[in-house]
Amino acid sequence: MRRVSPNRYPSVGTAVFESSSHHSLLLNGLNELRSNGQLFDVTLIAGGTDGNKFSAHRVVLSACSDYFRAMFTDQVFMETQQKEIVLNGVTNEGLHYILEFAYTSRLALNLSNIQDVLSTASHVQMQDVVQACSDYLEEQIIVDNCRDLATIADTYSLWQLSKRVYHFICSNLLSFSRTNELQRLTAHQLT
Repeated sequence: MRRVSPNRYPSVGTAVFESSSHHSLLLNGLNELRSNGQLFDVTLIAGGTDGNKFSAHRVVLSACSDYFRAMFTDQVFMETQQKEIVLNGVTNEGLHYILEFAYTSRLALNLSNIQDVLSTASHVQMQDVVQACSDYLEEQIIVDNCRDLATIADTYSLWQLSKRVYHFICSNLLSFSRTNELQRLTAHQLT
C-alpha cells in the first residue's frame, strides 16, 4: 500500500492510500469464483443453440467488452434479463479463449486458434484482444501466408497489420511473385 500524494487530494487531514496489487487480487478473486462455479449469472452459448455453454459473470463481461456492456445495461436489449444468451457467429474455441482472457488477462495465441479468437474478439468488441491478435499476426508474416494475412487485415480493419503485410509484399516482391500467392490477390489488394 502506498500513500498517494496529498496534492491529488488536498483535503486537510486526509491520507489516501492506493494498493498496487488490488487489481490483480480482484482479477484473481473473480477467476477463483469462476473456477469454483460460484455466483454465475449468465450462460453464453457459442455458435447457436447446439454450441458449448460457458458460465460467466455479467460484471466481468461488461467490464472488458463494450458489446456485453451494452447488452447487459441497455434495457433495449432483450438479453438484459436472459440467463442464457446465444452468440451466433462465435466459435466454442474463440469464446473459450476470450473468457480466459477476461478472467486472467492472459491470452495464448497460435496459428491454430488465431482466427477463432480474432473473430470472437471482434464480435464482442474486445479491442485489447483484437490488438493482441493483430500484433501476433504481424510477427507471423512470411511469403507463404502474406496474402491470407492481407485478407484477414482487410476483413477486421486491422490497418497496422495491413500496412505491415503490404510493406512485406513490396519488400519481397521477387520471392512473392514466384509463389501462387500473387495470383490469389484480389483486385482491391493489388491497388
